[in-house]
Amino acid sequence: MRTRNLPTTFANRNSELTSFSNWMDRIFDEVVHQNGGTFVPTLNVSETDQTFEISVALPGMSRDDVEIHYENDVLTISGERKWKHEENDKERRYHRVESGYGSFSRSLPLPNFVDSEKITAEFSNGELIITAPKLKEKAGKKIQVK
Repeated sequence: MRTRNLPTTFANRNSELTSFSNWMDRIFDEVVHQNGGTFVPTLNVSETDQTFEISVALPGMSRDDVEIHYENDVLTISGERKWKHEENDKERRYHRVESGYGSFSRSLPLPNFVDSEKITAEFSNGELIITAPKLKEKAGKKIQVK
């Protein structure tokens, strides 16, 4: 369990609100530490006639923090978002930390008509964009109704 530095308004009060708050903090801390931190990046998947596009929000991360694998029609994105707290910074007290951190792995099944040799990935401004082209012979065609 970590030592709490409460904001000045609560620092020396021994009230039911503070006790409840401390109890909730302890429960939350135990869950977070038990799971080793929590960071699950959000992703969006879209499709055109030629490609699938997967965008993954990775704020505070760089391209070196991420790995991408494609095997057996499954795209896996993994990495780690590290806590950027300076241990030597004795002056700073955190009153609230809401950003998630830790290791993550997201797996996404893709159809068997993805051209795995032409999958590309770009990282810019905390967003990873993966483009998976469809094989032309298996992508199908649109049939017009007459």
